Amino acid sequence: MARPPLGRGPGSRRSFRPYVQSARGHLYEEALQTLRERGHLYPCYCSRAELHAISSAPHGLSSEGPSYPGTCRFLTETEREARAAVKAPALRFAMPAEDIAFRDLAAGAQVFSGGAGGDFVVQRADGIVAYQLAAAVDDAAMGITDVLRGWDLLDSTPRQLMLLRALGCEPPRYTHVPLLYGPDGQRLSKRHGSLSVSAIRRAGVPAETLLGVLACRA
Repeated sequence: MARPPLGRGPGSRRSFRPYVQSARGHLYEEALQTLRERGHLYPCYCSRAELHAISSAPHGLSSEGPSYPGTCRFLTETEREARAAVKAPALRFAMPAEDIAFRDLAAGAQVFSGGAGGDFVVQRADGIVAYQLAAAVDDAAMGITDVLRGWDLLDSTPRQLMLLRALGCEPPRYTHVPLLYGPDGQRLSKRHGSLSVSAIRRAGVPAETLLGVLACRA
């Protein structure tokens, strides 16, 4: 569902296109510039080896992997210049040290403790914008009112809420639903060759049967 963006009335004919993320780069750049100016971003020079060491440490896990401990957050300007001379940085969003609470329409009341998974990457070292920023910016720019997605992305919500707050945007309502798993215990997904709902329907399975199976498994 979509609503008019902030400052627009219900009669607005504003287009939400383009819908392909590769064509929305200017929106992400604008958001990054705003976040820079407001002091929410910092460069991260951690190498793959350093990030691998972090992943082996006993930090909390999230959908994006282990919590980042803020290694590059408090580097001095001199230290940043020295590291920039040998490696292009990624950009991380500095999460506030506060509890983040919201109500999920399926999972109920949620509270993520201070940091909510640690500072996260919003732009990779190669310039590619990360999922969290793209999702938050697209939701705001398109006036999305409700987001329905899988349970595995529940812990992405506090990060996107903080991004939207930092950008001065109203967040949507979130609903996270349980995932479906196959007999082998692996979740059903395209990467494992699982059938989509549309493929099952094309195979002749009636909608009533499909809904019945889903309801039975819920």
